Amino acid sequence: MGAHVHPHLGFCLWLWLGVTLGLGQEQANGRLKLAVLPEDQLQIKWTESEGGGLGYLVQVKPMAGDVEQEVMLTTKTPKATVGGLSPSKGYTLQIFELTGSGNVLLAQREFVTGLQFHCMPPTPTDMIFLVDGSWSIGHSHFQQVKDFLASIIEPFEIGPDKVQVGLTQYSGDPQTEWELNTFSTKEEVLAAVHSLHYRGGNTFTGLALTHVLEQNLRPAAGPRPEAAKVVILVTDGKSQDDACAAGRILKSLDVDIFAVGVKNADEAELRLLASPPLDITVHHVQDFPQLSTLAGLLSRLVCQQVQGRSPRPGPVKPAAAPPTLDPLSAPTSLVLTQVTSSSVHLSWTPALQPPLKYLVVWRPSRGGAPQEVEVDGHSTSTELHGLASGTEYLLSVFPVYEAGVGEGLRGLVTTVPLPPPQALALATVTPRTIHLTWQPSAGATQYLVRYSLASPKGEEEGREVGQPEVLLGSLEPGRDYDIWVQSLQGAQASEARGIHARTPPLAPPTPLIFSDVSHDSARVSWEGTLRPVQLFRVSYLSSKGSHSGQIEAPGNATSVTLGPLSSSTTYTVRITRLYPGGGSSTTTGRLTTRKVPGPSQLSVTELPGDAVRLAWAAAAASGVLAYQIKWTPLGDGKAHEISVPGSLCTAVLPGLGGPLEHEITILASYRDGAHSDPVSFHYSPRVSRSPPSNLTLASESPNSLRVSWTPPTGHVLHYRLTYMLASGSGPEKSVSVPGPRSHAMLPDLLAATTYRVLVSAVYGAGESVAVTATGQTGFDLMAAFGLVEREYASIRGVAMEPSAFGSTRTFTLFRDAQLTRRASDIHPAALPPEHTVVFLLRLLPETPREAFALWQMTAEDFRPVLGVLLDGRKSLTYFSHDPRAALQEVTFDLPEVHVAVGHSKVQLYVDCRKVAERPIGEAGSPPATGFITLGKLAKARGPRSSSAALQLQMLQIVCSDTWAEEDRCCELPASGEPQSWAAIYQLVSQACESIIQTHVRKLDSFPHKSARPPMPILEAPGLPGEGGNGGSRPEDRGTGSPSPSVLGLAGWGDTGPAWLPGVLKAAPPPFSQEV
Repeated sequence: MGAHVHPHLGFCLWLWLGVTLGLGQEQANGRLKLAVLPEDQLQIKWTESEGGGLGYLVQVKPMAGDVEQEVMLTTKTPKATVGGLSPSKGYTLQIFELTGSGNVLLAQREFVTGLQFHCMPPTPTDMIFLVDGSWSIGHSHFQQVKDFLASIIEPFEIGPDKVQVGLTQYSGDPQTEWELNTFSTKEEVLAAVHSLHYRGGNTFTGLALTHVLEQNLRPAAGPRPEAAKVVILVTDGKSQDDACAAGRILKSLDVDIFAVGVKNADEAELRLLASPPLDITVHHVQDFPQLSTLAGLLSRLVCQQVQGRSPRPGPVKPAAAPPTLDPLSAPTSLVLTQVTSSSVHLSWTPALQPPLKYLVVWRPSRGGAPQEVEVDGHSTSTELHGLASGTEYLLSVFPVYEAGVGEGLRGLVTTVPLPPPQALALATVTPRTIHLTWQPSAGATQYLVRYSLASPKGEEEGREVGQPEVLLGSLEPGRDYDIWVQSLQGAQASEARGIHARTPPLAPPTPLIFSDVSHDSARVSWEGTLRPVQLFRVSYLSSKGSHSGQIEAPGNATSVTLGPLSSSTTYTVRITRLYPGGGSSTTTGRLTTRKVPGPSQLSVTELPGDAVRLAWAAAAASGVLAYQIKWTPLGDGKAHEISVPGSLCTAVLPGLGGPLEHEITILASYRDGAHSDPVSFHYSPRVSRSPPSNLTLASESPNSLRVSWTPPTGHVLHYRLTYMLASGSGPEKSVSVPGPRSHAMLPDLLAATTYRVLVSAVYGAGESVAVTATGQTGFDLMAAFGLVEREYASIRGVAMEPSAFGSTRTFTLFRDAQLTRRASDIHPAALPPEHTVVFLLRLLPETPREAFALWQMTAEDFRPVLGVLLDGRKSLTYFSHDPRAALQEVTFDLPEVHVAVGHSKVQLYVDCRKVAERPIGEAGSPPATGFITLGKLAKARGPRSSSAALQLQMLQIVCSDTWAEEDRCCELPASGEPQSWAAIYQLVSQACESIIQTHVRKLDSFPHKSARPPMPILEAPGLPGEGGNGGSRPEDRGTGSPSPSVLGLAGWGDTGPAWLPGVLKAAPPPFSQEV
């Protein structure tokens, strides 16, 4: 390989062979002009007749021995093009003039179609196919794409020093199917193309071209520096990314890009991607089937493009002065060996100067169409296949140079006769069939099988098969047969080989088997037979002849289900086997169906009033017309009876609420008139099952509700508590509460969310009706502001310290560490008018004595709307705006304080005990778009204002005004002075520790799922320090002992820090309750 071949050399050479090897021609041939187009087409022109007839008939017939069909066409003009011809085949062409009196022969000629196109590029070529595998292609069209790829590859010589082929399939993610150096032969490449799997996805052509640049052309993938680079893109759509940039880079690297578009492909985009000249490299077809018409042309154009390139620099080899030789020197010494019935091996001594190629031509010596094959100019042998057995052939070998064709070698060879089949064997023999196998014969394309009865001699039958086996059917049981087999190759036949076989007699019929017999159906089974069955026909008939039916089953079936049948009825069942080619056999059996079943699993549920609900399991899946129900008091009393449709499995029976016992009977009536046996049930009235009452819900924490109720009279086994979102959008959950208890805690709820709760009492005799109520959980402001252990470090001006009351963490807000959040971030739902504000804080020595807002809501302009103010150590004020936007305030003196806010009043609690109450007007709706701040000085305004220093351990809003009364507060002393800090801690430990820890653990157990990242929306300027360590440090505040008033508000002092627990609540309306 490597020598340059003129692209039209094969065509010119064929014309020369046609003249020298063609058969005798008619005199009319002078009127014909033939142009044999590449591979499969013939262009014909002839001299127009002078008679001016009706037109012309063109008829192309294959020569003797060829099984292809004839081609006929009519035309008005003296020219035609015939397509669909096989390469290197012989044909007879006839031209007739159509006249009113018949057809007149104008011309006749025999010809051979051109050789199949082969491309031998002058330099090595690396060819990469980039195939669109997106969803728009489809599985069926992808098969046509694979055939198109194989047709393009077929003409090229594949090898490590010739043409290398790689392929990438792309959609959303390009995938290299194989690299350039994966396969070294054409057979391997074509096999890989045919086994290519369709991936599917989107169309990202730009990403795919980048993949070619970065992956397929990397050194490890096998590209050769001296090789020409060709990329063939096949797509059916517009790229969903930028493909032009990657295309420009590839073309700048001297890569030739051919672009093939199908259907909806963007031709403008293809022209931007392809290499010049675009009339050669850009192609578009309307649909996938048309790709087959483009493959041959595209192969030639790719070959032409590669042949027109200058050879790339390759490894430098020492130059040697060639000898002066005859440019048309010829090979010598033709040797013919390894002759079989269908092949022969040729070898020769090469010419002194290697030709571009050798052309090997052969045809039967007694006449026939010549055939030819091209062989590489450096080869000295080849092997011919597809020869007819026992036939003499004339063989010629011609050297082909750029200057012409040299003198050829010629020889004669006769193929050996076609060998007969060997090792005939009987694989299986049944009463009606014989399965015969044999070893395949070399060169055989088909086999002729003949068989007949041996005695008495019957009529012989035969058939041709393509595989070395045959299944003979429709035979007679218990008979002897003679069978002969011959190998076939075209019209040639080998000697016959025979074998004798006897079919066994038919076995006695096996009985039918009946199973799964019910009142309306049954399954009938039978054993399979050795003889193939085409169809089973199953029929059944009742003993009285009133009911019959028929079912058909495939030949491989062994059972069917019969139905619908009548109950308590005997049927005769017949199985008829229908065999291929005719014939049948029948087997008979009898079965009796069962009595219709009655209902089962009866149960009674008492209803309010004097009715009960009777339930049962259906008597049958279908066929029940109605259920007849009858109930009678035991002793004296009148019986009652009702009928319900057969589709129901429950019925309400009135008048059973008294103390009398009843006998309840039910039976099923079927559509065929049958009745089941009655089923009875003894019913005794049970004790009353009263539901609980006074169901109430309270917000225990932001993520929990406390449910309580008044127990009913009677022995309750347990309570069933069911809860779900009041909106109905979430799942329904249930818990069981032991009978002695009358309350329960619902944890892990969503904050600020309304829930619906149902509670029913479960007795030994059954379950009561459920009572229901709704309630709402509260807001955890500590978590919302990021004042939790895992988040506080990201907030400026905040530090965390252990609490004096146990393991619960305390958070110090340093001076001017004003924490601000948008109201919509804190309260996903609107803050209800009735609520309770719960807080536990500690005033520090540096806490200002001027008033500051512990918690407040503002409008968008930072105007206070709602909040709690601490005026130094004097008083606590709750303020809000009424519906007319007028400010209203309620103030308490601190020595009396522990706080709550209601719908029409504000209450003050100390240690969960109400100590004061003030009236307040109706509150307006809190703003939905404002802000919420902590510790802001009352006189300050705007986002960059000052705030007070304090320590905060708890801050919640609970959507209930009874929470303070239900909360379990520790009893801290309100007055009096312990003698020492040790006494104070002893009091705390003994009186509060367990309760506080229980309460804190309950609060800390709720995951802060709704907490936003703790980055303030607004930050006051000049905050002391960064990351929560700014401002005054805990160690800088001194070590002075706090006032004894740390344990209570009533003894609040000014000499040291004080802990202030508070509850500020607003009264909601009563919970609704329903039964």
